[in-house]
Amino acid sequence: MIVNEEMRDKVTLLLVNVSETIILPYFNNLSDQQIDTKSGPDDYVTIADKEAELAITDALLKLIDTSCVIGEEAVALNKNVLSNLKNKVVWTVDPIDGTKNFVNGNNHFCSMIALLENGVTQASWIYVPLTGECYFATQSGVQIKQKQFGTSYKDIINKPIINKPINTPDTHKLNCTASLRHLDLSFKNNIREKFKMLENRRFIGSAGIEATMLANAQIEFIFHSITTPWDHAPVHLFTKASGGKSGQISYPELVFREIDFKKNDAVLFVRDVNAWQAVSDYIAH
Repeated sequence: MIVNEEMRDKVTLLLVNVSETIILPYFNNLSDQQIDTKSGPDDYVTIADKEAELAITDALLKLIDTSCVIGEEAVALNKNVLSNLKNKVVWTVDPIDGTKNFVNGNNHFCSMIALLENGVTQASWIYVPLTGECYFATQSGVQIKQKQFGTSYKDIINKPIINKPINTPDTHKLNCTASLRHLDLSFKNNIREKFKMLENRRFIGSAGIEATMLANAQIEFIFHSITTPWDHAPVHLFTKASGGKSGQISYPELVFREIDFKKNDAVLFVRDVNAWQAVSDYIAH
């Protein structure tokens, strides 16, 4: 499937409209009754998440009438929605990625959409409501639309971070983000000690914001302890389009393999292929 400029721009406009009419009016303006939790006390969902997802889902289904949608909030209500991954054309939707940040007035949140065909991510959009920036990725590269560009997208030129393969001992110097909360217990203590040694690790709380940082060469890798389609279908494509590599780690073998969005294993995104071996070895061994 080729996503042309018309499709790119229609989805972009959808994200802008939903942001302006639903998401931003609730930012720093939520009542206690409009905030709830899902799997735990820090796993927030708000009225803005719910209303935005409904609006985005309705529009995407009209855009491609043979498609289906996997939205984060729909899955929270009915896990069977994940079975839509087997369909030929699938949208994934995270209406507010970084809901905890959104609730707390932190500006690290965004909206994400990905379009998959036969399980392969063909296009991804990440919209940052507070800046008005929209990032767009396909198999061939990453573009950004900023207010100073008007209605135009501009290519983000791939900037190699590392010109030659690095050694595993150098990994602790790389800029990175990581979330370890959902790690398999047999693996958690070991990996936690390794990540304590990383000199330039940051916690952002939004996979989409991290993907934009990776595309802009602000971080070298992202590690998350669980895979979810609405988070990682976009991040996977942004990594590939930036010249990088992604993989899931299987337990108990601690071996990295191709990403399967039907599995919820830990996942690694490395922006530069020359760093992949060193980073994956550091984590797995």
